[in-house]
Amino acid sequence: MRALAPLGLTMLVLVVLLSATDVAIGTWFPRFERFSDNFSAAYLEREVHALARESPQALFIGDSVLWGYKVRPSQSAVSLLRAGGLPARNLAFQGGSPVNLYALLRLMLSEGVHPSTVVFNVNQKEFSPADSAYRTVHPSLNALAGSLFTPGERGLLDQTGPQRSFEHALDSEMTAHWKLYALRSDLREAIFDQVDAVHAADDFVQTLSGAKARGDAAHRPTAAQFEGTYDLSPLDEQNVSLQFLLKSIRLLRHERIRSIAILTPTNHALLHDYIDAPEYRSNLARTRALLEQSGVQVIDLDRAFAPAEFLDNDHLTIAGNRHLAAVLRNVLAR
Repeated sequence: MRALAPLGLTMLVLVVLLSATDVAIGTWFPRFERFSDNFSAAYLEREVHALARESPQALFIGDSVLWGYKVRPSQSAVSLLRAGGLPARNLAFQGGSPVNLYALLRLMLSEGVHPSTVVFNVNQKEFSPADSAYRTVHPSLNALAGSLFTPGERGLLDQTGPQRSFEHALDSEMTAHWKLYALRSDLREAIFDQVDAVHAADDFVQTLSGAKARGDAAHRPTAAQFEGTYDLSPLDEQNVSLQFLLKSIRLLRHERIRSIAILTPTNHALLHDYIDAPEYRSNLARTRALLEQSGVQVIDLDRAFAPAEFLDNDHLTIAGNRHLAAVLRNVLAR
């Protein structure tokens, strides 16, 4: 028995240290200007609970265009609006889509979040079954909102099935009871501004040597890279993205939340060979009509940006984000 005493004391000290770390994490851990590249379910849950305690504000939900792909968090359109005094939060993330819009709205409303305005972008490429987010809910969002889907809704999604391994069970338990572990991916980005120290160091070296600037200058997207990205088939009721878009706008209308939809800026100069066709215009018009019929205010930015404001097919440069912020500022001020 005497030999077990040091072990017991060690375990007690470990538990106290872990508990103290969790308290510190819960108190100190920052709220990012936008979700990290690999945000965790724990961070999303923390953000939703914070929103539920705050006064109603404008929430921006969407994909990497609204998130601010390849620009600093402070350079994204939503951050520029916040810096100008607009009460707003950026809940867009890479891999967003209509199904993710619906899942996030369901989650927020179930937790008592009731924004003054929801601004979301509608990107025509996400109506393509070839798009990676067409039937897929972000894993961290699915962990919190998956149970809110009806059986019929779940039947429309890609289902990987429940994991029953010992490793998954252990991971779930640790995530549920240990904040430091649950927020590990977000913590790495908070410290390194990257997914981990290795990527941060590599980014520093690449920037310092000029290799990053040379690589960016050498990378020029071509139209062929996006062949097949935009499905020009007529949008019908079987389209999964369209179904979840309609579910989202019905939900917003039911909750009497002011809703603004951005028809995502698209680089027609780059994609001319593939999308400047009657089918594309027809799908865009159908999308707009469905939104407006449901009382959603539509900002059609499909052709509103110059080619120089794009990084590729739809992502915006720093100047493009400033342009987007200026447009949104005028709309939200009305």
